[in-house]
Parts: sequence; structure tokens; C-alpha cells
Amino acid sequence: MSISFSISLIYLASALVLFLTAGIILRENVKSSQNRVVSAMLFFAGIAPFLVSLYETIIIDPSKLSLTIINIFYVWELFFPVLLWFSVLFPEPLPVYRRHKRLLQLAFVPHIFHIIMVIALNDPEQIIRMVDFDTSIPVLGFLIGLISSILKLVATFFGFLYSFHSRFFSLINLAYVCTSIYFLSLGYRRINNPALRIQVKVVIAGIIAAVGIYVIGVIIPTILSIKIPDIFTEVMILTALVVGPGTIAWAIIKYRFLDIGLIARQSLVYTLTTAIVVGGYLLIINQLSSFFFSVFGFQSRILDIMVVVIMLLFFQPLYTQVDDFVRRLFIRSRSDYRHLMEELSRKLIAVFDVLKLANIINDTLNEEMFIEKTYFALITPDGANYKLIGESREFSIETDILELLLEKQRPIFLNNLKRLAREGNLIGHFGELNCQLLMPLADKGKLVGIIATSPKAAGYGYTYEDVTLLTVLANQVIVALNNARLYAESLEKQRLEEELAVARQIQIDLLPKAVPVHNKFEFAAFNHPSRQVGGDYYDFINKPDGQVCIVVADVSGKGVGAALLGARLQAVLQSEGQRGRPIDIMIAAINDFLVDSTASDKFVTMFYCELDCELGVFYFCNAGHNYPFIVRSNNHIDYLVDGGLILGALPGSQYQIAKLDLAKGDVLVIYTDGLSEAFNEHGEEYGEDRLVKAVQDARSKSAHFICGHMIKNIRQFASDTSEVDDMTVVVIKGT
Repeated sequence: MSISFSISLIYLASALVLFLTAGIILRENVKSSQNRVVSAMLFFAGIAPFLVSLYETIIIDPSKLSLTIINIFYVWELFFPVLLWFSVLFPEPLPVYRRHKRLLQLAFVPHIFHIIMVIALNDPEQIIRMVDFDTSIPVLGFLIGLISSILKLVATFFGFLYSFHSRFFSLINLAYVCTSIYFLSLGYRRINNPALRIQVKVVIAGIIAAVGIYVIGVIIPTILSIKIPDIFTEVMILTALVVGPGTIAWAIIKYRFLDIGLIARQSLVYTLTTAIVVGGYLLIINQLSSFFFSVFGFQSRILDIMVVVIMLLFFQPLYTQVDDFVRRLFIRSRSDYRHLMEELSRKLIAVFDVLKLANIINDTLNEEMFIEKTYFALITPDGANYKLIGESREFSIETDILELLLEKQRPIFLNNLKRLAREGNLIGHFGELNCQLLMPLADKGKLVGIIATSPKAAGYGYTYEDVTLLTVLANQVIVALNNARLYAESLEKQRLEEELAVARQIQIDLLPKAVPVHNKFEFAAFNHPSRQVGGDYYDFINKPDGQVCIVVADVSGKGVGAALLGARLQAVLQSEGQRGRPIDIMIAAINDFLVDSTASDKFVTMFYCELDCELGVFYFCNAGHNYPFIVRSNNHIDYLVDGGLILGALPGSQYQIAKLDLAKGDVLVIYTDGLSEAFNEHGEEYGEDRLVKAVQDARSKSAHFICGHMIKNIRQFASDTSEVDDMTVVVIKGT
């Protein structure tokens, strides 16, 4: 197979790719002036290689063709005025297009005249022969001769004009190229969208490179009458054909040039793959045929058929490999919505801040879908209104709009809701912001927010692919919002747990570090809150006169509030205990203090006693607390009931004090209701009787053992249930 034939095949493949790309672009959006201009530009660019390949592969002897037929080739030069139109339309119409649209239409006049010249007036001599009439006719001969002379003069003029025009028309094409590059650079500088800038930069660079190669290889040599080898011209033209269409195809597939949809881009990839594989097979088959002819000296149909069969066996595996490579190179990129959603999903999963989430969505849609601006509105915490992120104003949504958005649960064009827009509501505000599409964010039948998008850059319209992507995106955003809410709740929970841990440590620090030590009495104590901090409190206060004050209190409620009230009570007791006032007066003063300084629903039950360890006598006051009890050495039980009302309930309450002896072997147990009111899995209460029985069973043991025995019994009783209240107990035993 000759080199010229291979070049012809490359010309044909280039032309077919150009025609197909032009068809895909036109079919994608026939209403868009940009699509129509680019399609026309590619179509005219494809005419030249198509006609060249047609002349050299199908027609046996091109030399027999008339110059008129051959010069139809120059129709392709309409590419240059179309390029000029493209430069003032892409990516957005320039002011010169809006002001001088009619004038720009005149750009086609020189090329139309040029085509007429090279097709109809390419042979002046033939025209002269055609107007060489017979002048021998009597009377009319003179008139016919005069007309013939005039026509010959006109034909000679057009012949001269054709000779001059054919040589210097390339200057017009060169001027068009330079003007187009200037307008394209103006359009590029006016672009703000980053994704659009990339595709425009690629397209402009490709067009400049392709046209520049053609100018160097063809136009300049023609203008300067430079004789260059045909092979050099062929290489330059082939390079221009590869660079120009290749760049546009690259921009369509990789960067969604003209916002071409995924299906169209896949069709183009399929065509490119097929062209590569089929073209390669044709070259191989022809080369093998030539090889067999050179070896055997004759053409063998059987060998040709065998070669074709063998090649067909390997066609599908090779095609699959080439197709996979091309798709990895082009389609599997950020411009593929499937991969875009995968990447966006990975980003959103790790985002727990709503503002950052809104910024990611705005940047992604701006870069990948040419959407200029995205607005994010979320429902307010009270659930009454909606607020745009970054704005302080709140907006309402009427019930009819709310029901419509919840019913659709997919992107809705704002034009469909304009009749429902009212002053002060969110839809009206989106209209003021020039939004075009709304994406409702519905979660479990509730509208939690709306994403609104502005029109796309360069006048691109929203496609079915865009709406589908935005629908999936809305679902991803709802998941991200729920994740952000759960994350915020977990942070709040963690913060509270840390604060509770600190409060618990503070509460532990407020409790006695050790129990009193005396040769006549043993002391033991146990404290365990139902939560990290609790309302139970106990203390041992050593008075200046040598007596020991024992306090056990139970603050209403649980948690931090109860712990804070317990801390205040401890501070007051520590202060009052050192003053040496009578017990009843001190308790009454504490009651009045709590009434004045706490809420009406907060109160304290407290048992307070002062033990003279040397005499074995103690004075006590029970302010509404569980009745402590004494298990005597003979197992008799005394309950300590004297005292008065709970603390912090009524102002001016009076309290009584009582006196008892604590002899050797006697056990005094002061406890909170968390011990007696523990429940088992059957809902049965532990009760005071079991508590007393546990003490009686261990009465002969040490105070520490008795305390532990009580707690062990209670926990065994309620082993399958969680503790519902704080547990505190103080045990004092005479020795």
C-alpha cells in the first residue's frame, strides 16, 4: 500500500470524525447559536479532507476531472468566516456581536465570491473561446463582434482577477485568523467561572495551534510564492487536522465543552475507539496483502480471507482494551457525573460544619457544572422559618408552596413557582437573587432546607443529566446534614460528659478524704451517684470542742443542679459548724438561707448529729430525711425521727433536737433513699426491713464490713436493673 493511499485514509478518518462531532454538537442543543456555529465550523473543516480522500481513493484517475469539479474543494474555506463568528460568540457573546451582528454577516461575502471565482471562472481561456462568435453574418456581424469583444475583455479581466485573487486570497484568511484570535482572547479574559476558563483555554489553544500550523504550511507559502515539498504540506495539513478536531474532541469529552452531555461524550469516545481500531486493522490488512504479493508474486484471495478471519478473531479483545484505555483517559474523570458524585460523597461524609458543607457544594457546582452561584437555606431551630446560610434574615414558606416542594421532592424550576412568590417569603427572595432551579431537601416528610442555583455560565441550560445529578446531590446533602446534626450532638454530649467528669471530681474532692478515727468508735462511709454527679452529700466536721459532726443530706433531683446545691449546702455547714451555735438554731438558719437562695422546687433532706466520742452521747436533728436507725447490741432497733421539715421549703420553720446514747456494740446507720428504694427486675422495692436485716446479720463485724455488706446485698437484689437514685450511707459502731 502506497504512502499516498495511507494519507488518504487518514484524511477520510479525520473528515468522518469532524462530521460526526459536528452532528453530535448540533443534536445536543440545536437551539444554541454556539452549538450551531461550532457544528458548522467542524463541518466546513471536514469538507477538505473528505474531498481529498474521495478524489484519491474512489476516483481512479483524478487528472481526468475538470478544474471546476476539483475546485469545489474550496468550499471548506467558509470555515474562516464561521471561525470569526465563533470567536465573537464563545464562550459568551461579545459586545461587538450585539452591536454589529449584521455587519458580521458580511464576513461571508469575500469567501462566497472566492468560491464562485474558483468554480465558475477558473478557466478564462475557455470562456474566451465560448464568446468567440461568428461575425460573418450580414448586418448583425458588426454587432455580434462588438458584443464578443466586450465579453472577451470582461473574461480577460476576470482571468486577471482570478490569477491575482487565487494568489492573494490567503491574506483574507490570514486576517480572519488574526481577528478571531483577538476576539477569543477578549472572551477568555471576561470569564470568571474556573471550569469554563479551563475548557475555553483548551479550545482556544487547540484552534490557534491548528490554524497556526495551516497558516505556516499553506497560507504563508501561497502568499509569498514559496515552493515547498508536497510531503511537507501534507504533514502540516495532517497535523492541523489532528490538532484542531482532536482538541475540540478532548474539550468535549474531558471538560464538557459546550456542556455536552455524558451520552453524547460516550458516543464520541465510541467513535474514536472504533476509528482507531478499524483504521489500524485496515492498514495491517493492506500491509499484509502487499507483503504476500511481494513474496509470492501474485494476489491470493484465500490468503486475504485468512488474514481477515484472523484479524476478526482478535478484533473484540483489542477493541475492548482500546475502549477501556480511552474511557479511562477521558470519561472516567471529574466531568463524569458518576465519578463526580463519588468524589463529592466522600467529601460530604467527612464534613460536619454546615457552612463548610455549603461552600463545598457551591464550589463543586461552580467548577463542574458551570453554575455561577448556589444558595443554601435551612429551617430554623424553632421550625417556623428558613434562613439562608450567610444571611441573618429569616423567610417564611407558605403552606401551598411547602406542600408542592414536599410532593415533588426533586429539582423544580423557579419559573413554575413564580405565581406563588410573595414579598417576604423565601421563594420571592430566591427570585430577587436570580435563581433558576430549586432543590427541596426533604427528610422524613419534612422540608429541612432548600438549595437554590443560579443560571449556568455562558448561557448553558440545565439538562436532564443536571437535574438527575442535583436530585442525587440533594439526597447526599440530607445525609450530610443528619451527620452534621449527630456530630454536633455527639460533641455536645462529649462536652457535657467532660464537664460532668470535672464536676464529679470536684464533688469527690468536697467529700471527706478519710473517716474520723477514734478508739471508742469505728466510722465507715459509702457514696455513689446514679449519674456522674449526684445530689447526695455526707461530711464529717471536727468541732473545736472535740465533738464530731456527722451530716448526710439528699438534694432533690439529680445531676449537676443537685450537685451544685449540695456544694452550697456543704459550704454553709462548714461555716456554721465552726460557729458553735445550737443545732436547732443552726438548722433553722440553713433552712431560711436555702429558701431565699434557691428555686421553690428545690429542697434538701438532711440528718445532722454531733457525737461526743468520749461520752458516747450524740445530739441530732432529722430535717425530713429517711429515718436513720440504731441496731443495739441486743438487736433492738431505734429510729431517729426527731427534727422537723425538709430544708428550703418553708421560711421560718422550727426544728427540734434529741439526745441518744451510742454504746459499745451499737451500730448507727444513716442512709439516703437510694438504698431502701432500689428495685429488682420484678419491680419489687428493697425496703427498710431488708436494710435493717442486713445490718443485723453483720452487726458483730466492723463498721467497714457492715457498710460493704449492705451495699453488696442491695446490688445482688437489683442486679438486673440500673440504679435509679444516688446511694450514700454512713455507719458508726461503738467499740
